[in-house]
Amino acid sequence: MGLYVNPSNESFAKATKNEIFVDKSMLLSELNKRIGTENCFLAVSRPRRFGKTMAESMMAAYYSKGCDSAELFKGLKIAGDPSFSNHLNKYNVLYLDINRFWSDYGNDALVRLKGNVIEDFKKEFHDADYSKCTTISDCIVETYRTYSVPFVIILDEYDVIFRTPECSPLIDKYLSVLNALFKSADVLPSIALAYITGILPVIREKAQSKLNNFREITFLKPGRFASFTGFTTDEVRNLCGKYDMDFDECRRWYDGYSFKGVEIYSPRSVVSAMEFQEYDDYWVATSQYEAILDYIRLDLDGLKEDVERMISGDSVEVDVLTFTNTISNFRFKDDVLTYLCHLGYLAYDYQTKTCRIPNYEIKGEWVRALRGDERYSSVIKLVNASKEVLKAAWNMDRAHLAEALEKAHEHLASNLSYNNEQSLQSAIRLAFFYADDFYTIAMEYPAGKGYADIVFIPYKPNIPAMLVELKVKGTANTALDQIRKKRYFAGLEKFEGNTLLIGVSYDRKTKKHECVIDKA
Repeated sequence: MGLYVNPSNESFAKATKNEIFVDKSMLLSELNKRIGTENCFLAVSRPRRFGKTMAESMMAAYYSKGCDSAELFKGLKIAGDPSFSNHLNKYNVLYLDINRFWSDYGNDALVRLKGNVIEDFKKEFHDADYSKCTTISDCIVETYRTYSVPFVIILDEYDVIFRTPECSPLIDKYLSVLNALFKSADVLPSIALAYITGILPVIREKAQSKLNNFREITFLKPGRFASFTGFTTDEVRNLCGKYDMDFDECRRWYDGYSFKGVEIYSPRSVVSAMEFQEYDDYWVATSQYEAILDYIRLDLDGLKEDVERMISGDSVEVDVLTFTNTISNFRFKDDVLTYLCHLGYLAYDYQTKTCRIPNYEIKGEWVRALRGDERYSSVIKLVNASKEVLKAAWNMDRAHLAEALEKAHEHLASNLSYNNEQSLQSAIRLAFFYADDFYTIAMEYPAGKGYADIVFIPYKPNIPAMLVELKVKGTANTALDQIRKKRYFAGLEKFEGNTLLIGVSYDRKTKKHECVIDKA
């Protein structure tokens, strides 16, 4: 049992003893299918807080010959899989945390990495002859030649040297290390599985040629690995039941990442909420909003307008293929948006090729970021004013509400075509920004004999439900009549006697907005 070679199972054993432990062991079943095949090279990227380290410690505990993990995995889902015993503790494992070496040794990271790992090989394997081994790859080849046991190689945060500007002097040397590990003809027979993780996918410029044999499993397109990317709906629902926490509230705070119908939640945030028995912004505990601010300041070809649209609740189109997976060469706004998707600050919809702010927790991060940039002062004023707008609606103050919608619509008019319902709908979402504190907000909500434009469904007691109908052509009273005629309030019976009907319109020539408010 070594530190880097054939590690123990202690790290994963501690994780299984946590008060909150979600069994993700069926990831191993997916990996076992790839053992010894041409598809055994996987590059897995996802944001921080989404369980990369947990997965790697589980892999090390399962595959490593340096420990006996039969009891540890007893009772976990993988124990019932046909492949379980075939691969349990059957491989030599090399497990490296690249970030740890960079953090501890800086520009000496690669020298210390090589020295420490070679020394570990010598301590772990006494029958192998390492006298002529000068690289980690040499040690792998010699070990396989001596013992005929293939390797599982796990690299945590393999991309830290590519995405940290201070690391630039190491890039070429690091690429040589990667090439020797994963592309050399004499090393390849020694590898049963290679699993490298990071925040960014493989960099398309220099690194791609060194790692082009890797299958990429990204946060934007995880494929069959989607359910292992974070907590699923069923897992979160079970935790909410166990800890007596409101599931719908949890979904509002932490949901929003969806991959072909698989809803994914941030594990760190969900666990923190269960432990503290309170829904709050736990993302900020492991990150800073400057991560957003640094990149939106670039304001590449209309980025500001897209950001404001997303703050108002819209999705925006993004071409993720322009991004070269490096932070040193942003050329288009799509590069910035794609990078923020990889960081988890935006959610990407592969079907529609759009991105959006995923949930209430991340929306708070965005607002904090925008408050630090003078160019977003106007939209932040609208956000700050939205608390009073909500009170105006509750008080049926139609003049105040009309004025607020007019200001929001005027601000967004340069971003969207002014004279359409989408523009007005976005204005209403922006004007009611803080309504998320009290409501689940549904757009084009199926109700009665059609679809209500916007429905505000309370999840807190003693506040009214609200139905909003928009009219670009017509009057506010026409909009209100449509709500009644088509019975859009059907389905909101539990709020009977406490539902507000709001009709909204504006004059195309004067751009004067009108609101009428009535009770259902």
